Amino acid sequence: MQHSPVKLALAIAWALATPLAAQADTNPLCAYDKIDVNKYGHQPFQNPPEIRSSNGVLTTPLEVKFTDPKTTSIAGCPVTLRTYNGQLVGPTLRVKQGDVINLTLNNNLPLETPNEVQQQFDQEKDSAYLDTKPASFNTTNMHYHGLHVSPTGNSDNVLLAISPQSHFPYEVKLPSTHPIGSYWYHAHAHGSTSIQVGSGMAGAIVIEDNADAPKALLAANANEKTLVLQTILYNENGKLNNITKLFPGPSTPTAKDCKKANKGTWPCANRAITINGQIAPIITMKRGEVQRWRLIDTAFRESIYFAVQDHDLHEIALDGNYLGHVDTWKAGVAIDLEPGYRSDVLVKASMKPGDYEIRDMATPASQSLRGDDEGSHVIGILRVTDEVNEMDLPTDAQMRPLAPFGDTDLSKTAVGLQQVTFNLTQDLPGKKNYFQVNARAFSPTHVRKLNLGATDMWALTTLGDPDPSALANPDNAIPPVPHLFHIHVNPFQWTRQGPDTQLERVWKDTLLVQGPATTNVYTHYTDYIGKFVMHCHILDHEDLGMMEVEEVVDPNSGTAAHSH
Repeated sequence: MQHSPVKLALAIAWALATPLAAQADTNPLCAYDKIDVNKYGHQPFQNPPEIRSSNGVLTTPLEVKFTDPKTTSIAGCPVTLRTYNGQLVGPTLRVKQGDVINLTLNNNLPLETPNEVQQQFDQEKDSAYLDTKPASFNTTNMHYHGLHVSPTGNSDNVLLAISPQSHFPYEVKLPSTHPIGSYWYHAHAHGSTSIQVGSGMAGAIVIEDNADAPKALLAANANEKTLVLQTILYNENGKLNNITKLFPGPSTPTAKDCKKANKGTWPCANRAITINGQIAPIITMKRGEVQRWRLIDTAFRESIYFAVQDHDLHEIALDGNYLGHVDTWKAGVAIDLEPGYRSDVLVKASMKPGDYEIRDMATPASQSLRGDDEGSHVIGILRVTDEVNEMDLPTDAQMRPLAPFGDTDLSKTAVGLQQVTFNLTQDLPGKKNYFQVNARAFSPTHVRKLNLGATDMWALTTLGDPDPSALANPDNAIPPVPHLFHIHVNPFQWTRQGPDTQLERVWKDTLLVQGPATTNVYTHYTDYIGKFVMHCHILDHEDLGMMEVEEVVDPNSGTAAHSH
């Protein structure tokens, strides 16, 4: 059955027609007009600020605060957005294997009045059937996305709620054998995650290569670029306080589609994908130079098909895990980045100087997170200068020792089966939706138990309204739309088709699941016991209930397992 983009969007996001409250006078600089990239973009690329560990410890405060609209703007619009350190992108935390991250999170967002908290809660309860009351929009915590660390205590514990005007000391201990690579951190308090990440509350974590890494790789690291890809949403006042605006609008909107109720959604707001808070920045390279680009998709709901005009992308890692070889995606073939994904690529600059577009390529409905066609956008420029710096790419043989799990094939040892069905359904057309995992909305009291040391297959699928063809108006039904499976602490193994069309086993922590077919992945639970979560990384889906608590328990209580 075919569903039009507009009707599907309205079926899923009916609540767009019920904004929180009448908006104050709007700022014409923040109008929902197409951004003039020549005026507001094309500035030299800037890496995020960096904080490095020293003598095995990274110690830093990190402040959660609103940006100052007098000094911070996006495309000319003065913005008041929840951020880290008042910047549009968080600082990159650079650590080594075995380091400890001592991060004090200072939540300096203002206290909310009871009426404000109730209004925020009403947005969510009016949009979905909730089993628990979510946090207020100014309550936060920290998730260290992709790290294999303890989920308990003051480590990667996303069940914490750090209230405004309070602080919390994190201590995250990296194992000495932790996979080297690109990770990220972001807000994760249930009920405020989408608002905060949609405002830009995210930053990179880099576990750095050791000195014995291949020389060609270390040379590419010398001028590496960290690209935090963002979909920062803000209204005509430069603010984001309405979760319903994060719901999907028409994918290929017309003026008629974007009537006032839908106007502030991502497709209709005419906001731009930013990189480290910049619009279409210019990355400069010499002819023949090789650079490592760390691509981190922090979007709240955007498939980014990343490509560089006339340049191959030599992929060396997925979700922080080295492949153990080089996958070369030829020029014109895009790398799929979904929210939460990371891809480390080596880019070797053309010997022909000039400007080359860095694009989010068009995404067909069959591959899109939104389940609809998405257009193409220029998100940056690669400028190749006349200077020459001929550099080598590392070989497969040189990269093979970096694969953190070697040739492990978990499908040969998996014994248990875990099932995940993402349910997005409704009872009455045009009314509240169910955002569920296995027909249950998130509740901290509902816990799936897993055994330390076990290896399981996870069968992943999605579900919409049953048998919509039986309805008089089947377009009112929600089909099995795509969702993003993300699980904390332990990565999983998945089989994909590589650029040579051959199947290859890769390790990830986030994966697009497109129902109704079932996708099988494999994981084992090592090192840590305790509670963590699995959820859809479409973050408003998580806020509205599409999350589940998991707990790894030690079947042999006398073993050396630890929770921190």
